Amino acid sequence: MIGDWLQGPYVYAIYKSHGFDLNQQAILFVTGFLSSGIFGTIVGSAADKYGRKKFCLLFALLYSASCFIVLSKDFYILLMGRILSGISTSLLFSVFESWMVSEHFSRGFPPSLLSETFSQAIYGNGLVAIFSGLLANWLVKQFGVTTPFLAAIGFFALASLIITFTWKENYGGKSDKDDATEASSLSRALKVISNDSRVLAVGAVQSLFEASMYTFVFFWGPFLEIHHKSEEGLPFGMIFASFMVAIMIGSLIYRNLSGPRNVPLSDIAQITFLVAGVSLLIPLLYPNETTLFCFFTLFEMTCGLYFPTIGTLRAKVVPENLRATISNLFRVPLNMCVVSLLASY
Repeated sequence: MIGDWLQGPYVYAIYKSHGFDLNQQAILFVTGFLSSGIFGTIVGSAADKYGRKKFCLLFALLYSASCFIVLSKDFYILLMGRILSGISTSLLFSVFESWMVSEHFSRGFPPSLLSETFSQAIYGNGLVAIFSGLLANWLVKQFGVTTPFLAAIGFFALASLIITFTWKENYGGKSDKDDATEASSLSRALKVISNDSRVLAVGAVQSLFEASMYTFVFFWGPFLEIHHKSEEGLPFGMIFASFMVAIMIGSLIYRNLSGPRNVPLSDIAQITFLVAGVSLLIPLLYPNETTLFCFFTLFEMTCGLYFPTIGTLRAKVVPENLRATISNLFRVPLNMCVVSLLASY
């Protein structure tokens, strides 16, 4: 995740430094989301069949390539990088979780511990993201806006070594590795979604919330710049680190609600979505730099609540043998929503 977070605050900045306007940047982002939507279902079902560890390694390879390509100033080469980035994003948000949940059950750990695992993962991810934001801020000041992307490649290489030598392989079911095809995996996944309203509900929630989240990722930088009064540029790394602190706070709130207070997951989800909606509505009504930053930070806090909530719900209702496939199927409407919003910008 360090590799992913290092570049996060500076994707907008590096495209701007290459001389691309917001419309051109929107095309680049749309390409990434289209790639994720088109190829996500394929790589998800392939990971369930051929092995999730292998596809975690594929993630590191593809994401490293996309980080290297971003150094180019050629628009069409950057489009290719966004295609690789889109595939990588689908892998990042499906295959790693699928591997972890499968490993959790194969080692005989009780299902009740999954909620705690997701909460700690989000909290740790926030710590990593804060470090990454500060490191990226320092790298940009010392060496320029391209250096976080180069540094990310090194972290992806390190992750690949750890995965190679410490992880066991697991698949989407004992028989899938031998006789399932991607087409049959997709067919069975669609059947599960149509027959189980719980899976459909969890997937719909995933698609809608994450569509708003990814749209936010594109717009928070430009919105803050529009309302920034100082002649000095925005400290994107510091802002990003602040957002990550908010995510950590959200994960701690989730742990308190789901643990000692034993609040039902459905109630936590409802509170999360209500606060998230308010946090994005207020900046539209009162658009100034302080309001934007404060309520954008509040939205990030709801992301810290959302991820352990949705991860626990998925683990409860999504069949193990189709976990990566189903997770990526719900990324299709997610990406279509984001593409529609960015295309209309």
